[in-house]
Amino acid sequence: MRSRPAHDPFAALIPPAAADLPIAWDRVRVPGLPAGFDLTPPERNAPTPMARFHRRIIHRLLDGVGGTDGNGPGDRLVLVDKALPHAQFDLMLSEASDHDKPSPVDVAPVTAQALWRSGLEFVRFVSAPAQQQTFGLEQGQLHLALNCDPGTRDRESVQAAKQFHLHLLYWTEAELAALRRPGRLSDVHDGRLRRQLLDPLAFLGARLVAARVAELDLVAVGGRLLAPTDGNTAPGAHGLGCVIGLPGWAVLGSPAFEGLVRRLHRCLEGLSADLLEAFTGERTPPRPWHRHRLLPVPQIDARVRSLGLPRAVCDGLGVLARGLRDLEPAQLDRLRRGSAAARQHCMTLNQPCYALNLHAPGRNGPLASLIDAPEVWLGIQTKLFSGVGGAGLLALDGVPSVRVLRGCGRFSEAQWRLRADFQRAFAQHNRDALASWLAGMPGAPPAPVRQLADFTRGWV
Repeated sequence: MRSRPAHDPFAALIPPAAADLPIAWDRVRVPGLPAGFDLTPPERNAPTPMARFHRRIIHRLLDGVGGTDGNGPGDRLVLVDKALPHAQFDLMLSEASDHDKPSPVDVAPVTAQALWRSGLEFVRFVSAPAQQQTFGLEQGQLHLALNCDPGTRDRESVQAAKQFHLHLLYWTEAELAALRRPGRLSDVHDGRLRRQLLDPLAFLGARLVAARVAELDLVAVGGRLLAPTDGNTAPGAHGLGCVIGLPGWAVLGSPAFEGLVRRLHRCLEGLSADLLEAFTGERTPPRPWHRHRLLPVPQIDARVRSLGLPRAVCDGLGVLARGLRDLEPAQLDRLRRGSAAARQHCMTLNQPCYALNLHAPGRNGPLASLIDAPEVWLGIQTKLFSGVGGAGLLALDGVPSVRVLRGCGRFSEAQWRLRADFQRAFAQHNRDALASWLAGMPGAPPAPVRQLADFTRGWV
């Protein structure tokens, strides 16, 4: 006999149609580092990104580009071999200054443009028939994933390292095979697992964000807002979250797309402040290991309804208000000293906290490659409790909610060498594709592409 799920104060936020939501929360298992290439204690505890990344830096694209006002410390953009992969063929493109720059508005526009242009080149690279054949990429899928959580600096977060960074992710046909027979949400009775992998804001957040995104001008990128309804959100037709349809991958190469992501962040930042003020009377995140006290529920209801949001969204926020509880200092102290699982279940993330995912339906192939997709979906997932980011919890191969389990065993040295060959080939492709554009950039010129020497020295 199955045990009944524990009472969930946010259950009413999950539409009835979601009981049949296809999920794969334990199927996609990705090995970890090969023996001998583990992170060293100095790397794990290093105070700066460059010190943490130093053995895994594949290519330095930018170094010394001015801050957002042109006068601040320069941005540094590096391509990195990830220490805990989400797929055999993945990379990370990260801003790597000595101080935190966590959001799309904390870096210079040119830095973000270089990041998104590199994302476009990743799609072009894996779509090339020669690369498909060399690395066995036929019938695979990709995602470009960005997480942003600048305000959570106590419990585990979707953005543990507070650098603006993009995950370049490609899953092969063999890795996708685990998704052939997904499960259903109704089969999961572990309350903690459900909250972490189907955040209370999974559906309400889509409607909430869509209400504000509808006010943005999407004409410059040729985008369209896909209205979230139970008919397409619960079955996962477009993945979870608010979705903007884009007219193909090429839009990532335009300054207008960088501007859109910047405006999206400002939109979410303003929305978060409005909601925090409605719920607590405060507009800025609390200091670490504290949470603002909630206002009385009738007062929250009145403040929420003054924000001009759709009635259904206001009703959902009312359900959320009745499910949340204050955390007293003694409780927070116990959570601070307790397990990560307890913190993740009881402590909210500070807002704005979200994941952006770019992907297109269908699989890669020599005749119909991913770069040819007529429409690309930009998904915006808001997070309230779930510390799983957009690279680890995403829509994949028609399954709207897939968790990637990392560190399951180890890659062999041969598998890792093939991964390194893929990464270096992409880095060279990207360097050449961006060469003329980067030539006019301020700061140091792009460095040579490195190669993996051995597991002691890493990339040199």
